Amino acid sequence: MLRQVIQGAGRLHYQAGSFKFSIAKRPVLLRSFSATTSQAIKYGGPNDKVRIFEQPSRASNKRVEINPDAEAADERKELETELAKLDTELAELRKGPFDPDGEFIQSLPEKERAAALKVIREHEAKHGKLGDETGLDPIYKELDDMIKEEFEQMAKEEEDIFDPRKPADPDSPGTDLSTMHPYELRFHKQLQLHLDSSDKANAKELWKWYQRCRDSIPSFLQTLEPEIWQLLWNIQLQTPPATRMAHVRTLVEDFNSVGKELLPDQVLQYIDVLHGGGDVEGALQLWEESQAIISQGEGDIDAYWSTGVRLFAAHGDPQRAQDIAFAFLTSDGSRHARILIPIATAWTKQADSQAATKAWAIYLQLKTLLGSDMKMEDYDILSTSFLNDGKINLAVAVFKDMMITGKDPANDSTAIYQRAIGLTGSLRQSNIKEEVVNKISLSALTFLPRRFQNKFFYASWMKKLIGMGEVDSAAAVVELMFERGVRPDAIHLNGIIGGWLRNGSPSAREKAEQLGWSMIQHRIDIVWSRIQRSEDSAKPSVPELPSDTRVPKFLKRKIPPANIETFSILLLHYTRRGDDDMVKYLNKCLGDAQIRPNSYYMNHLLYADLRKQRIHSLWEKFQSLARQTAPDLETFACLWDCGKLQYDRFRTAYDPKFPEVRQLFAIMMRWYSTLDARKLAITQEEFSKELYDQIILCFCLSKDLCGTLVALYVMRDLFKIYPDESTARMLILQIARIAGNINVNDKIGPPDTSRRSRVRARRRLSTTPHSKENIEQIKNILATLQTKKASLLQAQGIDVEHLSEEDRKQYQIEILSELLVMVIERTVVVPAGSDLDVKAQIVAAMQEMAVPDLAIRFNHESLQ
Repeated sequence: MLRQVIQGAGRLHYQAGSFKFSIAKRPVLLRSFSATTSQAIKYGGPNDKVRIFEQPSRASNKRVEINPDAEAADERKELETELAKLDTELAELRKGPFDPDGEFIQSLPEKERAAALKVIREHEAKHGKLGDETGLDPIYKELDDMIKEEFEQMAKEEEDIFDPRKPADPDSPGTDLSTMHPYELRFHKQLQLHLDSSDKANAKELWKWYQRCRDSIPSFLQTLEPEIWQLLWNIQLQTPPATRMAHVRTLVEDFNSVGKELLPDQVLQYIDVLHGGGDVEGALQLWEESQAIISQGEGDIDAYWSTGVRLFAAHGDPQRAQDIAFAFLTSDGSRHARILIPIATAWTKQADSQAATKAWAIYLQLKTLLGSDMKMEDYDILSTSFLNDGKINLAVAVFKDMMITGKDPANDSTAIYQRAIGLTGSLRQSNIKEEVVNKISLSALTFLPRRFQNKFFYASWMKKLIGMGEVDSAAAVVELMFERGVRPDAIHLNGIIGGWLRNGSPSAREKAEQLGWSMIQHRIDIVWSRIQRSEDSAKPSVPELPSDTRVPKFLKRKIPPANIETFSILLLHYTRRGDDDMVKYLNKCLGDAQIRPNSYYMNHLLYADLRKQRIHSLWEKFQSLARQTAPDLETFACLWDCGKLQYDRFRTAYDPKFPEVRQLFAIMMRWYSTLDARKLAITQEEFSKELYDQIILCFCLSKDLCGTLVALYVMRDLFKIYPDESTARMLILQIARIAGNINVNDKIGPPDTSRRSRVRARRRLSTTPHSKENIEQIKNILATLQTKKASLLQAQGIDVEHLSEEDRKQYQIEILSELLVMVIERTVVVPAGSDLDVKAQIVAAMQEMAVPDLAIRFNHESLQ
């Protein structure tokens, strides 16, 4: 239906574009601004013309000059570019396929190219140039004329600007959209695009053309169909908050300018838009004005009163909001009970001495109405709001209720109130009154039992607040812990440091750094007081941070000393920012604090060097830290990432001290053999396919066929990972490198070629005809091996298509192994006078890689 309306609107706008029609049918309501066509009107001077301006809104004094012909000019340029491109392509076609500089001749191998050129020259000597007798010139000329005529017609249509002075042709059909104003055409096109694929880009373009139509076409708004108005309204309600209120306000003004009124549901939506945009006064005024309509039974009365409660609560009038809510809850309290939440949070923001009492009475009524339907989100909103408003006891009591929900009903706040008033039956909303709460004493009702006065209770609260992004509220909980005699641990403050750093704002970052360095200084002070020191030695100190930073109160207290997690959080922060000076200073303070680094700390130091491709520094740090810190799987993942840079001879990063690929694999295997049963299970579980591919890639870059074969079987046996299509692709490229006259026994050395040579060599591997031919040959060999293997299995009564998943994986690794063994037999050169055969070289690779007991089948014989 809406698509038909949009298409029909085109016909309507065509008639509206004519002054004849608009006078005959209805009077045109002139807008505050209108524009004429962009064509120059001569009044005697060559420079006299009409200048076009745009006005953002009717009330705005801003004028922006525009050029309506700019887009048409851009389109003409695009057409000219396309014509030039076609001319170039036609010129290439005229040369023919046998032109010496053509793509076909140049793609031939060098020998075949020379032979082909020789044949062409001989043919031209006898029969004249190729192409002279083809007779294609007339065809090309006719094609050029046709293309030129087509593009000229398109350009003419684009330049056909709508002229309101020109009367409409009465004989022309009403469905002809070509005579519409160009802005209208664009507007309807964007409407259709939005219906086909609703996205933000289309919505933005649609609004742009809507504004241009309303500012340039006097009768545009009067002729819009109701369905299009509704579509525009719904689209603007979904726009980003930054532009939503301005756009919806513009639509409302346009509604009013054409004598239309908002529907009751649209009024409520407009109120919500104004409230969300910060115009609470305007929203309240509109809400008051709409009361008469709602009282007549039009619109959603429940939504209307709920909106009023939220507005008055946000406006700082919780009493009025409360009166509306209680009248609203009379009919069905439990269904709309959550409307009390903004009232409770509004009361805690008031300076009234009884505000906290009123807020707690509202909270008790909310819990009574909802009962077991009260959700964690309800508790979170209330506890966080009370905490941020300084109502600590109320916040603690609400969080306590959340923690004991369904576990300890006797300590629930409603149960405490019921015992205080001596009520034996069930508690009802009518039993909860402000004067009763005030009489009993708020402190008694929000008292926290002693069993909750421990760091675990407060740590749970802090963890939840940090997860919600309320880091400042979590810091307030730390201050509360100090006030109530509960000393927080370093782990609690580390969570706050991490939360502030994730926030990313400058103030949060400064607070996080100040808290972290304060904890480090405390740790250094403790160590300094224990050690024996000379009289002239100076105590280490941490860097001083800006004193004007607003920090929590608990920083002035005796906070817990830093641990390795504190250092790790700050290290991650500084390495991500690339602050090498602070990283060095943090390492110095780690030594002053006499804390041993863990694998997490070591890994981030290594990754910091890896990001800057400092292979030498990375390897030195690994050797130094590995003496006192046991690496983990992530450590070796970093080393293999570094190996990808080291072993790729086409990269500039290289360090002669970095181990060769077999040595690096042996280091990882020796570490693996030292793991206990628990760590062994964790490592096997965390070993990923990405790390598997990285290791195989390093062997491929090193041109180590024997090592690749060994690595495939090692990772199959230890980590239960098998090769896949990605692995096969890497092996095929590795073999193609070897086939490209590259000595497989060359040691990886520093790159000695220029950058241009390296790029050319890398490109030549995958794009030159010779390399492509090698790759295709290897794929054919692999396919032949698969066929042969499938035939052997078929002879044994085994169908490859019906293999189990495990058997299929084994089948794939055997095929790739046979391919590697075949290439090793033909490429690995045994030194003269050596008694090492291919089998012995694979055994030697196993020894070098620290896996001497690995079982590999080689020509159906075990390598043992």
